[in-house]
Amino acid sequence: MESSYRSRLADLPVELKCEIAELPYQKGMRPSTKKNKIIELLSKYSIDFTELGTGTNRFIVKFEGYALKMALDNEGVADNKQEWVMSGPLEKGRAIAYEISKGGNLLMAEYAGAFQSYSEMYIYKNEILDILSFWNSKGFLLGDVGLTRVNYANWGLLPTGKPVCIDYAYIFPANMNLFECECSSKNIAAIDDFTGYKCSKCGKEYQDRELRMRISNQTRLELFNSVDGIEMRLPQEIHTVDDKYMKTNVVVNPDVISDDEVALRLAQMDVNNEGNGTWYKI
Repeated sequence: MESSYRSRLADLPVELKCEIAELPYQKGMRPSTKKNKIIELLSKYSIDFTELGTGTNRFIVKFEGYALKMALDNEGVADNKQEWVMSGPLEKGRAIAYEISKGGNLLMAEYAGAFQSYSEMYIYKNEILDILSFWNSKGFLLGDVGLTRVNYANWGLLPTGKPVCIDYAYIFPANMNLFECECSSKNIAAIDDFTGYKCSKCGKEYQDRELRMRISNQTRLELFNSVDGIEMRLPQEIHTVDDKYMKTNVVVNPDVISDDEVALRLAQMDVNNEGNGTWYKI
């Protein structure tokens, strides 16, 4: 089946993308300085954006209704590639990663407003635990996404009002043989809030960080090579793809939705008890 695809990364000037891609090589610059440099570059090329946040490794803005994640260092590049790799296998409960630059410096993802506090995250406790339980049942190593105060900013709300994980760069596939205790047992299970793991044989507990430290940054980058995608050079192109990849329930909606409109729609959904409507472009 032939389908038309829109590339928002291809909309950005090549010169801008090259200058952003230079930043991970600037070893003497602090993350805050790199962030300010990106803001300067976006303004220089007249890119309309809204700042969403800055992590240790990435700077994120809202661009044309989507989350544009820009790497500040090599770890940020690996984070972008990791989310691109894992977006498909996770199946649900994550902000979809739509498009990535060849070098991994820029990632275009579904926009969801980040939670501003743990108490806000906790309102959606049951939904989040259901998502984490589903991922755990698939055998994924869940890093930095468990239900705890330190992870609230890694989750957010879609305009539909559904919670999703917006930073899943430390979730790893089940085939990496990560679940092995120092007692040689491989019976390691996640604890109730999915912030760590416990060996059923000897009782030793592990933080998710301890298990994922077994993975080198090079191994993370190699994961990227096993994922197929459609190569695009123009803002809009037509490609032939297998029917199984085509979504049949997509509703065509505006690309750009203001936060005020989101708040109004959610309020209307609460009042009218119509919380199952889909109106965000996926």
